[in-house]
Amino acid sequence: METSEEPHVKRRFHTLRLIHGSVNMEARMTRAEPTIQHIVQDLEDLRREVRKLKIYVDERFRQFEAKMDARFSAPESSMRAEFRVLWAANFAIVGILAKGFHWI
Repeated sequence: METSEEPHVKRRFHTLRLIHGSVNMEARMTRAEPTIQHIVQDLEDLRREVRKLKIYVDERFRQFEAKMDARFSAPESSMRAEFRVLWAANFAIVGILAKGFHWI
C-alpha cells in the first residue's frame, strides 16, 4: 500500500530529471568548484583591501585631527584675551552712556 506522498515524490524526481536532463551531478559540481574557489579568493582579497583602506583612512584622520588641534589651540588663548578686552570695552561704553543720560 503506497502512501499519498510517494507518487508526489516520484513525480517531483521525474520533473527534476526532465529539467536537468541526465547530466551527472558530480560532473556539474566538479565544474562549479573552481568557480566557487575563485569567488572565495576574490572575497578574501576584497576583505584584505578593505582592512588596508580602513587602516589608511584611520591614520590620515588622526593626522588631520592632530593638525587641527595644533592649529586651533594656539589662537584659543589669544582669543580669550581679546574677548576679555571686548567685554571691558562694552562695559566702558555702557558706563559712559549711563553717565551721559544721568542714570548714574
